[in-house]
Amino acid sequence: MPLPPPPPVAIHQVSKIEPPSVEATSEPIAGFMRGINLGNALDAPQEGAWGVTLEEKHFAMAKAAGLDHIRLPVRFSAHAKKEAPYTIEEPFFKRVDWALDQAAAHGLSIIVDLHHYEELMKKPAEHADRLVGIWKQVAEHYKTRPASVAFELINEPCNELKSVLLNPLQQRAIAAIRATNPTRLIIADSYFWAGADYLKELELPTDPNVVASFHDYQPILFTHQNMPFMPGEFQTRGVVFPGPPAEPVTPVEMGQKTEWVSTWFSSYNSQPIATNSNGPNAIFDYFKLVEAYIKSSKRRVYMGEFGVTDNADPKSREEWLRIVRKEAEKRKIGWAVWDDGGKMRAMNVTSGTWVAPIHAGLFE
Repeated sequence: MPLPPPPPVAIHQVSKIEPPSVEATSEPIAGFMRGINLGNALDAPQEGAWGVTLEEKHFAMAKAAGLDHIRLPVRFSAHAKKEAPYTIEEPFFKRVDWALDQAAAHGLSIIVDLHHYEELMKKPAEHADRLVGIWKQVAEHYKTRPASVAFELINEPCNELKSVLLNPLQQRAIAAIRATNPTRLIIADSYFWAGADYLKELELPTDPNVVASFHDYQPILFTHQNMPFMPGEFQTRGVVFPGPPAEPVTPVEMGQKTEWVSTWFSSYNSQPIATNSNGPNAIFDYFKLVEAYIKSSKRRVYMGEFGVTDNADPKSREEWLRIVRKEAEKRKIGWAVWDDGGKMRAMNVTSGTWVAPIHAGLFE
């Protein structure tokens, strides 16, 4: 006889889960505490190719909402020569200039984030010199900009760009930037798509203006459910936050055949909220990894991305975002919500409105 499904979980039960005490906090980063990514625009192969073209309204809406900075993903690698000195196309540079000018005009800080250098991830040795060459140009180009402009070295290092190769490469890039920008804020991501569990592998110079960064999309089977760019085991839809669901969710066939996914769904379908794989404790545990890094490194940290696809239901999105945002703020960690203009869109510049569950999760 099959077991009956677990009882429905009321969303308000999230508030009954007591967060663990905070044991380590980051030193706040002035001007970079509450932000938004303007993704799928300058990080697309060509701006507009992914449905997003930056407008002045992006910056105006961010400021009006009470944010203090923009994280600007930029695919410099698609607009630079393949041969040394890896010259960046002037029209593209001017487009990035425009974005920095818009941020300044609206009283926003801005992070120039080198994004989607996919070739670097696959063949680090072949592209290391080019990465450093690109940063030499960016640093020279923006050396007179105010401290409200920050640089982020490599977004979400992954694949073959493992820590053993990432560390010396980021140190080379930092040295190149420091030659012309001796005190500018520099952000360095950890390996494995900026995973908090890889912060401990970062090796960074003793420099108070070099900040470590992580991203939070955990549990990823919830935040990235049924996203078309994800592998087959991620294609299960209907995952609610927090678990357990009112009725068990059967993962797609590929998920059933993938051990860690099958194990996750077993917990999700059956465990009470306090121990559920898609419960608040999954978020709390992730931030404990960040705390451990803060304690051991005595370095400031920054959360450059977090978000949930609109394949999830609105209330689940709101609750997850609120908990992640609050856990970051308790530890004085600056954050930028991911807004790709698509499945994780936060701002609708056409209507001039925010997506309701995103706004509620961030500001209520």
